[in-house]
Amino acid sequence: MPLDEDAVAALYREHGPLVRRIALRATGDAQIAEDLVQEVVLRVWRQAPQTDNLRGYVAQATRNLLVDRYRAAGRRPAEAGELDPAGAAAAGAVDEVDRALDGILVEAALARLSREHLAVIRLLHYRRLTVAEAATALGIPAGTVKSRAFYALRQLRVVLDEMGVSR
Repeated sequence: MPLDEDAVAALYREHGPLVRRIALRATGDAQIAEDLVQEVVLRVWRQAPQTDNLRGYVAQATRNLLVDRYRAAGRRPAEAGELDPAGAAAAGAVDEVDRALDGILVEAALARLSREHLAVIRLLHYRRLTVAEAATALGIPAGTVKSRAFYALRQLRVVLDEMGVSR
């Protein structure tokens, strides 16, 4: 199949930043991250998945390629700039990739909340304030804090389901 440069460029623009963030967080190496972006974009283009959730598919493809790289690095001597094979063989390497991916997908999901809902989530879940403390900090009634938290979490579930994140 001949390379459709426009389609590849569109995939790169739309999904490259997500892949780059995942790879950078997992490897800490900008060159490996950029190589992985190109590899994932080409793989997704070649496979042309029939899915309504392309973002989730791209995230899963990124995870799979990172895991493959960690495993491969454990089976041969390391080359300059590659992953550490001693650490790569550990099961913790795969867990680190999963944690990085989950963190990035949660950040993306949070970015889709309204300012009001995000403010409540930050106070209740990140700063660990009580409902009364959050109500005081925001200058709104406690009941409003509770309802915003409820609707924000419901929206996060919907967004994460769309992204293919399992609970």
